[in-house]
Amino acid sequence: MDLPKFLTLGAILIVLIGAVVPALSLDMVAILAVGLLVLGGVLEPGEAVAGFGSTTLIVVAAMFVLAEALQRTGAARGIGQLVERASARGQRYLLLALLPVVMLLSGIMNNTGVVVLLLPLLVAAGQDIGVSPSRLLLPLSYASIVGGTLTLVGTTTTLLVDGLVRQHLGPEAGISFFEILPIGIIFCIIALAYLVLAGPKLLPNRTGLVTPINASATRQYMTEIVLDAKSRFVGHRLAEYPQIMRKLRVLQLVRGEETHWAPFQEEVLEADDLLLVKGAPEDIVKLLRQPGLSGPAEDDEGGRVTGVDLALAEVMVAPRSRLEHRTVTEARIRDRFGVVVLAVMRHGEHLREHLGSLRMRLGDILLVQGQPESIERLARHERDLVLLGGTPPPIRRRHKAPLAIGTVALALGASALGAPLTVCVMLAALVVVSGGCLTSPRAYRSIDLRILVVLGCMLGVGAAASKTGLAASVADPLVALGKYFESGLGSQWEHYGVLAMIYLTTAILTEVVTNAGTAAIMVPIALEMADKAETSYKPFVFAVALAASCSFLTPVGYQTNLLVYGPGGYRLRDYLRLGAPLAIILWIVAVFLLPVIYPF
Repeated sequence: MDLPKFLTLGAILIVLIGAVVPALSLDMVAILAVGLLVLGGVLEPGEAVAGFGSTTLIVVAAMFVLAEALQRTGAARGIGQLVERASARGQRYLLLALLPVVMLLSGIMNNTGVVVLLLPLLVAAGQDIGVSPSRLLLPLSYASIVGGTLTLVGTTTTLLVDGLVRQHLGPEAGISFFEILPIGIIFCIIALAYLVLAGPKLLPNRTGLVTPINASATRQYMTEIVLDAKSRFVGHRLAEYPQIMRKLRVLQLVRGEETHWAPFQEEVLEADDLLLVKGAPEDIVKLLRQPGLSGPAEDDEGGRVTGVDLALAEVMVAPRSRLEHRTVTEARIRDRFGVVVLAVMRHGEHLREHLGSLRMRLGDILLVQGQPESIERLARHERDLVLLGGTPPPIRRRHKAPLAIGTVALALGASALGAPLTVCVMLAALVVVSGGCLTSPRAYRSIDLRILVVLGCMLGVGAAASKTGLAASVADPLVALGKYFESGLGSQWEHYGVLAMIYLTTAILTEVVTNAGTAAIMVPIALEMADKAETSYKPFVFAVALAASCSFLTPVGYQTNLLVYGPGGYRLRDYLRLGAPLAIILWIVAVFLLPVIYPF
């Protein structure tokens, strides 16, 4: 392997590592990868940043604005009435009525936005019919993922694939607006039948992490408690309080500069000891009300925030939240919203940090306490925090909903008829802002710059894979594998074997790498394989687009999977149990039907 190929492979590995290690920011890692390619002489500076001038990024940015307009005007909120009516007839009817709507919305809106919109509604509907969120939320995520395959703008992955194809083959190539629709419809029908029929059987009826706060709840939160000299616990051992110890688990004891780890049952407690405890929210609140204990509910003047007029609520850190990666103290939640963070729950992780120094992540659930009006005010800041199981924030621009719907429909319809997609969505974004569907500052804030940075950098990485011949080096053995199928099964199966390997490789990569990173790696390989096999590139490119979008096996493979992880109380095995059969079915369907719809 020559130096340019080696450097390109190194850049790809950097992206892989950045996607797997949670502590690393993928946008920063993507910039580092492109910087390595420029410093190594693989790409000229102009080639490295050419992706940022791509029409793909303009379309993605405009679609963020249009999706925000639909949400701000309540155009998509009417689905709540459908949820209420369907939930009265049971779980399967609820899924049968809701999932097709989710798929259609995901075809024109950001998948994550659809899940954020419907997650609280589904939790509330499940509570009304006595169904755990674990039976509903993963089908919601999967439906939004599959729905993204209906149109070119359904997911940023398909847009990136389109951009990479145009980058390699010229602006006349690429994917038209509804070109992916035939296979997307088939995927949606199969997924709908599978999720409605098999979902209730394969998913556990686990007590949800988002349920009414009562004695039967099994949510587990972490908080910290400080003992003062007047506490009845001072001078006693924790073993002397079995009723408390049965309900709360002490994770850590901090005494001065020393940190002590479990077990603590025989430890004699002293004044100013800090206990890091984990337990159900009602048990934490009950303990904090005892004299001589202070914790996160302690205000600056030392007065305890208690009283029957206070309300408890659970809120989740939302996608693109300004609170992400900040500590609870840095976020100043009490000053901004008038509520106190009592505890933090990060499902699947054993939290040991002090509450004030814990850096929040996407999907973290905060137990907060405050005046009812403060809870309502917090709910209106849904960009940062999603109120779970609560009343959705009021819609202030409902009268603008027809304008938002009409503008989006006109723009996408014009694009489907052949008008340039870039011009259509840019003009549509201008109309919804100037028409008052959302303000100009809100429109700019709706654009996720991190996604744009990742997409722009991945276009550069994809260009390097093609320029250095790395894609061709990977394509050669796969084409040889196709020859093996030809010799064993007949010439008609040669390309099917290669197509199956392309889809499978992409599907595996997308579970550990971002969809954008996977597409950037696999599209150049798919194009090289099509060229070497002397076939049309479209079946291979669509295989990459579908496989990179349809991530069902892990919580981290797709952002919507991570969003439902905590509220649904899921484990990794839940994703594998429900997602693996669906992934295999769609793989087989894609391999046999892609060449029918898009011939070799």
